[in-house]
Amino acid sequence: MSQLRELSYDAEDCIDKYMHNLSHGDTSDGLTHKLTGLVTTLRARRRISNEIKELMERALKVSDRHRRYEQGPSMPCPNSVVIDPRLHAVFEEADRLVGIDRQRDKLVTWLTDRIDLHPQRMVVSIVGPGGLGKTTLANQVFQKITSQFDCTAFVSVSRSPNVKKILSDAFLQVLESNRNKTAEQSEEIARIQDLGHGGLDYLQLISRMRCYLQNKRYFVIIDDIWSKQAWKDIQCAFPQDSNASRIMTTTRIHGVAESCSFPHNIYVYRMKPLDNDDSKRLFMKRTFGHEDDCPFELKEITDDILRKCDGLPLAIVNIASLLATKRPSKKEWEGVHKSIGSAFEQDQEFGVVKSILFLSYYDLPCYLKTCLLDLSIFPEDHQIDRLRLIRRWMAEGLIIEQYGRSMEDIGESYISELINKNMIQPVGIDYSGRPRACRVHDIMLSLIVSLSAKENFATILDNQKLTPSAHKIRRLSIHGNCEEKLWQSTDGLRHTRSLSVFGDAKKIPPLLDFQVLRVLDLENFTNLVDGDIGDIGCLIHLRYSSFSNISKIPRQIGKLQHLQTLDLRWTTIRELPGTVVQLRQLVHLFLPYGVELPHGIDSMVFLQELSRFCVARNSGEVLLQLGNLTKLKVLGVDWESNGHFDDETSSKKYLVSSLCKLGETNLQSLYISACVPSSLDFLADSWLPRPLQLQKFSSIGDRRTCLSRLPKWIPSLSELTCLQILVEQLRSEDMQALKGLPTLLYLNLYTKECTLETLTISSGGFQSLKEFDFGAFSGGPGPIFKAGAMPRIEKLHFAFTVHDVTYAYGAGCDFGISHLSSLKGLWVTIDCFSARASEVETAEAAIRNSAALLPNHPTPKIYRMGERAMVKEDEE
Repeated sequence: MSQLRELSYDAEDCIDKYMHNLSHGDTSDGLTHKLTGLVTTLRARRRISNEIKELMERALKVSDRHRRYEQGPSMPCPNSVVIDPRLHAVFEEADRLVGIDRQRDKLVTWLTDRIDLHPQRMVVSIVGPGGLGKTTLANQVFQKITSQFDCTAFVSVSRSPNVKKILSDAFLQVLESNRNKTAEQSEEIARIQDLGHGGLDYLQLISRMRCYLQNKRYFVIIDDIWSKQAWKDIQCAFPQDSNASRIMTTTRIHGVAESCSFPHNIYVYRMKPLDNDDSKRLFMKRTFGHEDDCPFELKEITDDILRKCDGLPLAIVNIASLLATKRPSKKEWEGVHKSIGSAFEQDQEFGVVKSILFLSYYDLPCYLKTCLLDLSIFPEDHQIDRLRLIRRWMAEGLIIEQYGRSMEDIGESYISELINKNMIQPVGIDYSGRPRACRVHDIMLSLIVSLSAKENFATILDNQKLTPSAHKIRRLSIHGNCEEKLWQSTDGLRHTRSLSVFGDAKKIPPLLDFQVLRVLDLENFTNLVDGDIGDIGCLIHLRYSSFSNISKIPRQIGKLQHLQTLDLRWTTIRELPGTVVQLRQLVHLFLPYGVELPHGIDSMVFLQELSRFCVARNSGEVLLQLGNLTKLKVLGVDWESNGHFDDETSSKKYLVSSLCKLGETNLQSLYISACVPSSLDFLADSWLPRPLQLQKFSSIGDRRTCLSRLPKWIPSLSELTCLQILVEQLRSEDMQALKGLPTLLYLNLYTKECTLETLTISSGGFQSLKEFDFGAFSGGPGPIFKAGAMPRIEKLHFAFTVHDVTYAYGAGCDFGISHLSSLKGLWVTIDCFSARASEVETAEAAIRNSAALLPNHPTPKIYRMGERAMVKEDEE
């Protein structure tokens, strides 16, 4: 297999060289120039001819070897793969493992019981071997009690921690989890997001976090700590206080767990494997969908398989997922049982798990094996953005074309299959059932890395260590601050197809060393400087590029005629060179805030996604050219007033003109954000003809930036799935119009002022809606859900003012939550201004009691705001 892969790489490289020489050899006019071009390319053509002969000889040898040795059954092609219909069930149940409730409840008691006796910061630690479910258990605790705290965060550490990145992630989560954010705090979030992880140094992060967390009750989970030193470096960002704040850690090492636990090293929870009954329940649930559905003839072999799993949830889930795709026959299952190598049973910690994961890996079709191996380039515990991964796969040609399907859709199906087979884990499932990102369990990652090195798929430079590889390095991934001599000692960079850098490496190999590079992924390289990419023009085969920190792009960028993705979101670039419009194959262009684009952007005829397009920084001519990008599907716009009436009027006119043209072609998603006060009413009535293909529309920005009313064209969007909108006033006819949208899955609806005395969601409306987020900045009574309303709603966020609720609906109103039979998550913000404590408690009790009646028994996450403005019980 590895020889065949090497042969295919060399064949692709040879074809790319030939096509490049063919397209650049005779571009001049005139006989003399053509003859000169022919002579100068003759040597290159002869070299390519010799390479082709050598490749043919190698191919014949591989073919002979194939005939001499018996070959296994061929792997299925992508068209024959049927996605497991329980895929969404796997998403929903991934964190609801059998037997976890008792452990969760014990930890919840430790963290929340008698806080009057434990007002100081407490640290609880979970300890146990890999694959036992520590992270899953911690997440269950997090989901259970997060609503009791002012702010929360959940971060992973890993074996080689980047402490600054961990603290930066934690700080962002702490800020974002506070539902009572001030405008200044919202600006802080945006500032940190724009700066990325390199924006603040370690001491600045600690100082800001400690300052922000003062006088707040926080709950933070720090997952997968490997050393006492890592804990010391991280914990100093969280102040000791008397607000009953809580920290939970997970680790495999008992000494680390004891050093984390506070006070008195007594809050250490030692996880144990599942007992026989729970192991069997988990296995049956994942294999058959129900624990009582196992055929009689499979019960004995099931017991044999579970004995090898030894109560490890990770092993049970993976082997069950594998068996769920096979015929439920005793012979088939016995074959799987025998394949779990007995030699691995000698390994006390990971043997069985690794054996089962090997089995799961070899059961994958070839195209999925390749995509899974590609994940070896990412560091441990790294959250891998789903779309980033698909674009990398496309750039490297890892996605197999299928008639009638886009490459993006096929890539999405690959990720779904890997999740369905429990080879990777989803992170942040959105309203459409897709994960925002994915991660690889560290045991699975160690297996992938070893296989990747064995097959010379990727070479990892990791903190003074170089994974073994052949003389040709096909993919190079640099983790952390490795010594320059490590990559200087390699002589195979001219065959490297992708270069990825993570962390604080001091230097990267010169780009001139790479001859066939297709992927240049530097968005997680914290020390990148402008000079590192000065020779980017030599990467003539480059298809994917992403950067961080740099302030300018070289003019040579225009030479990259195969470039499909250019991601500059994490840079400080403010102007693109004029040569960027020569990138006629560019499909995805991602920009930071405030970038000026050159004239001629309409020559990028294949562009499908452009974000963020800053109106104030671009000329009227560029605004008009925007409308000529007929393949554009996704557009992100930054709107702000520049203070000049004439310029603003012209900008509105040109932007609307382009949007009208794009709405007639392929535009599917439009995101308009603003961070300064301004009106977006110029969009309300002037978008003609209606953008009937629009699937996503978002105009959420600064609270002072909104539409005065719901645009008339929105109710006509029959394909709209996502709507995020802020309107000045919400009227009854607006809700009537929205309830009829047939495909709407997500509605984020905010209003400055709710003029309705009651907001009633009647039956028959919002038939497809899965997530609803509603709020009124001026307060209000909140929505009432009638029987039959929102039959598919799974997540609900809303806010209300206690006084308004009591006036509109009466005390103890439950908002009709008990009618939402599909509800799985409930978040409620209560404005306590001028209310008595008893009224607030009555309102909270009504919500909890109503939620308890639902089939999924969601635990409401209730947040109070304005508690200091509550009225004492003895006051009139």
